[in-house]
Order: sequence, then structure tokens, then C-alpha cells
Amino acid sequence: MKLFGSINSAIKTLIFTNVAINMADGFLGPIFAIFVTQKIAPGEIRVTGYAIAVYWLIKSIIQLPFAKFLDKTDGEKDDYLAMVFGGVIFVITPLVYTIVQTPLQLYLAQALLAIGGTLYVVPWSSIFTRHVDRFRIGFEWSLNSSILGFGLMLANALGGLLTENFGFNTVFYIAAVFNLIGFVGLLSLKRHIRQRTRLEQAFPEHHKSK
Repeated sequence: MKLFGSINSAIKTLIFTNVAINMADGFLGPIFAIFVTQKIAPGEIRVTGYAIAVYWLIKSIIQLPFAKFLDKTDGEKDDYLAMVFGGVIFVITPLVYTIVQTPLQLYLAQALLAIGGTLYVVPWSSIFTRHVDRFRIGFEWSLNSSILGFGLMLANALGGLLTENFGFNTVFYIAAVFNLIGFVGLLSLKRHIRQRTRLEQAFPEHHKSK
């Protein structure tokens, strides 16, 4: 479509990857609390709250120093490697949920997911920012948000339906597959990774040859 034709391939790949990985999370959204209160801690709703709190606590603590660390290194190779490791964790975590049996194991799985989220989200945002097309910044960020919204709508609707008909483990496996699709997208992004400095790439108008 003409509307999307001028978007560079790096941005398209980043959006595709982001949608696939977030759809994996979307499949789990409607069922997580039910999974916890039926399979891990029957009737203990507080365990669900603690599990979600563990995720956000760890992610909130580690992502700022991690972002600062990435910002100290020129080029995008470190960002890309972090995203790849984060993608691996995303593939593994839904499979871990299939063997979790206690609240402690659940909290550990949530901690692992928080690490994966940090490794993925921080560099994804940086790379997207540096590759966004000039004069289309708002549009391309909004395009990512809109496509992501449609993907999450579909994943959330299907997550509950599939769980009701096929059980929790089936949905965890589907989530792992979507994360794997996103991981393949990350691998295809490698050819777009640049070695220029972050400031030069993000703000080329301030780094012209004098």
C-alpha cells in the first residue's frame, strides 16, 4: 500500500517482531490469574498479585542501569545482542510455566521474564528511534502502536477461547511459538544493524562534517 510503501525495511522488521512478541504475551493476559488460582495456588488470589509485582519490581530496577550501560557503547551491536538474548528468554518462559508447580517457582519464572523484558524492550526502543524515517517519526511510532493494538486484540480474544477448549498448556505452547516467530524477526534484523555512534545516528543534523 502507498501509505506504508516509504517505510524502511528495518522499521517494518522491528514492528513485525514487536507485534509477534507482544501477541505471545497477549495470549496469556486473559488467563494468567485463572492459571495461578487453579494450578499454582488454588483460591489464593494474592499470589497472582505478587507474581505480577515481582515482574514489575525487577524490570523497573534493572532497566535504567541497563539502558545507561547500553548508551555508553557506540554502535548498535550491543543493543542487537541484548535483544537476541531477550528473545531467547521470551521463547523459554512460556514453556517454563508449563512445569511451574509452586508460588516460588512462579516468582522465579516472573523474574526470568522481567530480565527478558529488559533485554528486549530497552534496545528495541533505541534501535527503532535511530532507524525511524525522517519526517515520519510520529506516524511510524503510531503505526507500531496501532498494529500492536490489533494484534493484542486478537491474541486476548483467542487466549481465553483456546484455554477454555484446549487447556493452559496449549496456550503456553502457542505463546512460545509466537515468541519464536518474533525471535526469527530479530535474526533477520541483523543486516540493518549499524556501527555509527548513537548520537550521530539519532541526530545526524548535529554531527555534520565541519
